Amino acid sequence: MIGRNDVAVVEFPFETLTCNEISFAERDERYRLLHEWPEPTYRHPSGLRMIWQYADVREVLDATTPGLSNANSLDPLVGYARIAATPRAIPHFVRHLVPPPAKATANLTDDHLHKRVWNTMAGPSGHFTISPGDRPHRAAAMVEHFHDAVRDSGNRPGVHLDVTALSIAYAARTCGAAVGLPESDWPHVAAWSGAQSGLLGRVMRGRELAEAVGALGWLFTVSGRAVREGRGSEAIGLARRLRDAGVSHRIAVSAMANSLAAGVHTVSGSIQQGVQRLLADPDRAWWDLLADPEGSGLVAAKILQLDPGLVAWKRRVKTPVVLRSGTRLPAGPVLVMFAAANRDPEAFPDCLNLHGTGKLPLTFGFGRHICPGKSMATLAVEVFLRQLRELAPAAELVPEAGRTTRPSDLLFSGADITITR
Repeated sequence: MIGRNDVAVVEFPFETLTCNEISFAERDERYRLLHEWPEPTYRHPSGLRMIWQYADVREVLDATTPGLSNANSLDPLVGYARIAATPRAIPHFVRHLVPPPAKATANLTDDHLHKRVWNTMAGPSGHFTISPGDRPHRAAAMVEHFHDAVRDSGNRPGVHLDVTALSIAYAARTCGAAVGLPESDWPHVAAWSGAQSGLLGRVMRGRELAEAVGALGWLFTVSGRAVREGRGSEAIGLARRLRDAGVSHRIAVSAMANSLAAGVHTVSGSIQQGVQRLLADPDRAWWDLLADPEGSGLVAAKILQLDPGLVAWKRRVKTPVVLRSGTRLPAGPVLVMFAAANRDPEAFPDCLNLHGTGKLPLTFGFGRHICPGKSMATLAVEVFLRQLRELAPAAELVPEAGRTTRPSDLLFSGADITITR
């Protein structure tokens, strides 16, 4: 049996492909087929049990149900044993990652400490919180990052613009500035952050694994240096705020490194996939809405629902659990597919409609584990899309730019996008 766009129904929609490897149109179709799958869970060849129904995803993301844990959220997909068995990875690990990074945000299981860290980052007066009054100032800074990234790319009118590279440079600048990383380190943030992201969602071996461990090590080493300098600074930055909240140096380093990695890839991946969707529409309905301040916010929110750069998160079932929906989860690791849950027809009857109604999208998590950078990432995506539309209002996708093979990745997703100006 064949579904629309020739996607086979008999095979689990994400058995062999991940969102990172396919276009938005095929992703739309595979998510549609996923929500027609007869069972609510699926054991993937990676060893992770996939869940995608909205109610189940929300409950497991929250991880307050007895038997559920978020402790494995930042564990490498191949496992620590594989890293230890890779000779080339060991020197990097010993140099940069001993003692191992502290649990700080997504994988922190100490509820009281987690609340203190989260409130410092995203509470009412948190470091990443953007109040209505502060929004124009923060948006203006992001506009400046956009134009600096364009300038550094060397792009000029009449020449194809690599949106993928531009979005990564912009996200690195935006996130690096937000956490207080020195500007001299911003050009390296994407590679370092990509290492952590790759380790979380990709099966790596040999040299690729060793290089990723090395880059991850530099991410934590540079974050450690920035935290040391920031904690003693008179300026009120992330490191100083965490110090004043009584958060230890090791946890502050992990909080900074994790914020960089997740932020860069959530922002840049959402932009890449969003631009692909917007410019594939011959009517340019959503693209043209970017010229309107209210319209741009609406479009950015929909892109973050449908095409987020981070598509899933990991949890662990410590003992067999029956979720409130009746779904049974055996003990073991779980892949919580929140980007799929954002398409659940039970929660979003018309998810592809810009004005469609529904529940709260789960892109940034749920409950106590909601992403502390939610407001910053949302504004960053909106600003980039609005500025790109202003820079290239008649942009067209360059078809051959999307023909490169992207790696399989269970957690992060992006697209290779080049446009004409």
